[in-house]
Amino acid sequence: MLRDSRNRIIAVAAVVAVAVWLSLAFSSQQLLEITFFDVGDGLCVLIYTPSGKSMVMDCGTQGRRGDFSVGQRIVAPYIQSLGLDSIDVAVLSHPHADHMNGFPGLLKSKPARLVLECGADYASAEHEEFVKAVKACKAKRRIVRRGQVLDMGDGVRAEILNPSPKIRYSDLNDNSIVMRVVYKKVMVMLTADAGEFAEKDMLDSGVNVKAQVLQVGHHGSKTATSPRWLAEVEPSVAVISCAKNSRYKFPAKKITERLDAYKVHTYVTGRCGAVTVSTDGSGFKVRTLRKPT
Repeated sequence: MLRDSRNRIIAVAAVVAVAVWLSLAFSSQQLLEITFFDVGDGLCVLIYTPSGKSMVMDCGTQGRRGDFSVGQRIVAPYIQSLGLDSIDVAVLSHPHADHMNGFPGLLKSKPARLVLECGADYASAEHEEFVKAVKACKAKRRIVRRGQVLDMGDGVRAEILNPSPKIRYSDLNDNSIVMRVVYKKVMVMLTADAGEFAEKDMLDSGVNVKAQVLQVGHHGSKTATSPRWLAEVEPSVAVISCAKNSRYKFPAKKITERLDAYKVHTYVTGRCGAVTVSTDGSGFKVRTLRKPT
């Protein structure tokens, strides 16, 4: 009898342990994670959905002169740590070097299935290398416009807010793909280098721009993040992707002061390393690789 009782206790304990483990595993799978990498004066963002789908928006730098290896050296190992051998969607917001020169190395290690682009014409050696890399991994290429929505599954969707179907800006930055990533009640705004003209056009078009988390446009340059834009987006957290000692003096003091005035808690990747936003769709948490300096 005593042995039977012990066996029952052990069996119950094992069942409880498995149930707890399954509960923890299940709950962890319900998180959407968006990581802003520290790539100097450039931008690279990884979106990782609850079911393990991946999207990389931009992959480039100008903060490390002559170093185009950020994709292979920084981003690919992180993606591998998630158990992924490929990327579901790669997004090139616009063809400036600081947003794409790390893509060839990344796509060589982690090929993409689909590549989204803004469709702007721009001739450069870096863009040629990007196009070669996309062809080498046999990815499908698509040009996107405002109003399109990419369904990532699990209730996660990426809403394209820019470029406009009608307007072509002379400034390539304003043609940047702007995406609002939505997961239930939590929204994250990814603006790439879109400036005030693009912001105004999006607002005038009437699209929904509300988001709790804002990637600050053009690395915190004074050409973006207008007062009207901040007032409409209403972020509580902002992320600025730039080097700690930016040669362009990013972020502009004018912008950081404006964010402070709007009571937005701001993280700068060059100061705190990679920034990850985790959300279950109802609330979100922010963690950084190191303590901000």
